[in-house]
Amino acid sequence: MLFATLSTIFLSALALTSPTPNIHPRQAYNITFTVTNFTAFMADPYIEGTQSNLSFHVVDPRPKYYTEVDCVIPPTYFSLYAITALYEYCGNHSLNFMFLFEDGEVSISRGWTDDAGNSFTASGSLNPYWNENGPSANVTVTPTGKLYTRKSAWMFPVNRLQKNG
Repeated sequence: MLFATLSTIFLSALALTSPTPNIHPRQAYNITFTVTNFTAFMADPYIEGTQSNLSFHVVDPRPKYYTEVDCVIPPTYFSLYAITALYEYCGNHSLNFMFLFEDGEVSISRGWTDDAGNSFTASGSLNPYWNENGPSANVTVTPTGKLYTRKSAWMFPVNRLQKNG
């Protein structure tokens, strides 16, 4: 009986010190962001006057947290990889959507706060498998650079969830 009482006290104390997030990890992995209209032009840095740019539309389709926004890097002489070396915000900062565009990976991140005031950040990364040839080609080589596109919706399943704070 003493052992049962001590076990109950220990488990109760453990429950008080262990934070319980309002979102179960399995629910987090059911979050999928949708990217459409993806286009990025990487200007050849050795051709004077050419500029790089990037744009796409991203949606968080969850009914309670539904948000959609355009992510844009307007024409620039800088490399897109250098600009997005850290996460870059999409549209209005209050929507808390960000992205990274790297050689071999595109990442989408979104933060939100639930009804209990808990703050979360979810993100997903995919290899875009850029390909210049064949029926699945999604890179067009031009005299001034390369144009990267995705013609269909691109699904970004969340593979990282962090409770902030």
